[in-house]
Amino acid sequence: MKDKKYKSIAEVSELLKINKHVIRYWDTKFDGISTRLSDNKRRFFNIENIKKLQELKNILYQNGRHNYSFDLAKKIVSDKTKKNEVSIINKIGETKLSIDKLQEISNNLKELLE
Repeated sequence: MKDKKYKSIAEVSELLKINKHVIRYWDTKFDGISTRLSDNKRRFFNIENIKKLQELKNILYQNGRHNYSFDLAKKIVSDKTKKNEVSIINKIGETKLSIDKLQEISNNLKELLE
């Protein structure tokens, strides 16, 4: 399969071994799997959407059994996404503090050299 920015629902279905009607259902019920619709209303999924679908499938069907309700699985995936976003925001904040500290050190060194 070509490495494209977006994959069709048929490609995703084949890749993840999930029926197309299940993907359509999940797409309507899960906000985090926002797809891009073409002009003719065909669904396309980016890599992030595909990862969420895979994670949802893994949570729902671990060991070949239906383990969780869809709503609980959806919450688990959403919570993981939120934790990742918070982690990124925290890292940005830490980086900004490091940059500010380095700038302060640089200014102090410049003052000492003057």
